[in-house]
Amino acid sequence: MATTAQTSLLPTDRAHALHIYYVVCYLKWGKKREMVFIAMRNHPRYQHSLEELFLRVFILVDDWLKANQERFRLPVQANQVASYSELFTIALVGELLAQPYESVWYWLVRQNHRGLFPRLPEYSRYHRIVRNAEPLWAELAQSLAAKEDEDWGIEVIDTKPLPIAKGKRWEWAKMPEASKGFSTMGMVWGFKLHAVVSLGGLFRRWAFVPAHAHESRVVEGLLGRATLGDRAYVGTGVYCPSRKNMKRQTFWPRALSRLRKRIETSFSSLVRSLHLHVGQVKTFWSLRARVNLKIAAHNLMHSGVLV
Repeated sequence: MATTAQTSLLPTDRAHALHIYYVVCYLKWGKKREMVFIAMRNHPRYQHSLEELFLRVFILVDDWLKANQERFRLPVQANQVASYSELFTIALVGELLAQPYESVWYWLVRQNHRGLFPRLPEYSRYHRIVRNAEPLWAELAQSLAAKEDEDWGIEVIDTKPLPIAKGKRWEWAKMPEASKGFSTMGMVWGFKLHAVVSLGGLFRRWAFVPAHAHESRVVEGLLGRATLGDRAYVGTGVYCPSRKNMKRQTFWPRALSRLRKRIETSFSSLVRSLHLHVGQVKTFWSLRARVNLKIAAHNLMHSGVLV
């Protein structure tokens, strides 16, 4: 399953290299602006009280749902207890606060924040709504990335393993879409997350593939402009360093290596701040919903809309 991605013709290698070289020179000798994540002191959880954070996220989510209500057409039941905006707010704030256990977080909200959420459904219904909102989390994340202040015309692509089981646990893993493959975490049973991020670190497009799938199988649907990658993407249309045994060496200054590491920082944020690898899922659908929610929270946290 891949999120919607707009593909376009990539420039020639020469034009590609000249554009990247111009951006590198501009960043090195020109504006000298740090295109990195917001400082931790500006993190939303340090800038606002919990009640204010709930309100800010609710306003953003509610306005976004109302602006796209004709596209999504969320079902409305006769005895619906809480609005979708309220439930989505609880899920996003839980991710912003790095709450690893969804059920415990929902119980804390029901017990301690009745003033903000006077009527909430049972946890089982909340869980189903959050999982069924899988495409909405992807749409929200992409809409936040589209609001980025500066667009340098360069993106970065890389992969992150999503292990379902390791070692002898492969024998009990029951997820037909998963496969065994080698990754930066060693041999795992599960999937790979192929992602494209901006130089500001926001996720723009991504896709899920089995762990054994090669990068060339999915990269075509993710490219949209000049894209940097590592040597695994040689020959796929991604601008990347050449292998040492190749006759034609690609122009690759050290500054490009620093730019390519933007996506490593984004993946690190997903793993360390948003607990990407914590928790167990039983279906491919649940995995996609869980990762999409974390990517939406990541873009919400680092886009600056809550600061």
